[in-house]
Amino acid sequence: MTNHCVLLLLVGTAAIAVGCSKPEPPARVPVSGVITIDGKPVPSAVVTFYPSFEGFGGEVIAEGVTDAGGRYSLACPLGPGACLGKHKVTVADAPTPEDAREQSVAGQQRMQAFLKSLTNRPIGAKFGTLATSPLEVEVSAGGGSYDLQLTH
Repeated sequence: MTNHCVLLLLVGTAAIAVGCSKPEPPARVPVSGVITIDGKPVPSAVVTFYPSFEGFGGEVIAEGVTDAGGRYSLACPLGPGACLGKHKVTVADAPTPEDAREQSVAGQQRMQAFLKSLTNRPIGAKFGTLATSPLEVEVSAGGGSYDLQLTH
């Protein structure tokens, strides 16, 4: 190959690489809130915000787990918060804590305490999948508190 052909090949490759780069995702903002069912807090639930915009994968999906008072705070693989824009939201039972899966007496005691903490159940199955969840949230500039009020 001549130097001219090599140069054209390198310029063409660089142009393709630049043209295929992913755009920057929307800005992230702090997002928190409280999840309730019939007005009562839902502890140990995982809440997931799936952005409606295209061109990105799991790096923009934000998730959090509720505490005893039903409060959550979101983060995604890119960092704390959720991206600006419209999101489809799911809510489901959080996984059993790792230390409660042990076969030891202490592990079984932690399992019993975890199961006892699962008040205000069941979380309706319709809230647990993207296909059936009616929950949608528009995350706006500045972020804020987005309370989710579910019903049985």
